[in-house]
Amino acid sequence: MKLALPLLLLTLALCCPDADAEVCPALSSEMTSFVMGSVASFRENIKKFGAPAEAMQATLRVKRCVNKLPLFDRLAVDHFLKIVKFECNRQLS
Repeated sequence: MKLALPLLLLTLALCCPDADAEVCPALSSEMTSFVMGSVASFRENIKKFGAPAEAMQATLRVKRCVNKLPLFDRLAVDHFLKIVKFECNRQLS
């Protein structure tokens, strides 16, 4: 449940009608890696953003919790993120 609020806020931010840019491919890759990937692959993805070490460690702790979710739930979240990305990019076309 704690993951639902950040995902909702991210969705609202990405699909704001005033947006005039596509979803960043690095962010899209990071979101998929966060939900479906391993901790090691996710660590490599977030290095691109140059976040402070403390922020990276906090994010990796959350990632370890996400990995404990049932696969079905993670697949549902990943599917939702792909739909949101598609809809956001479609609205800009």
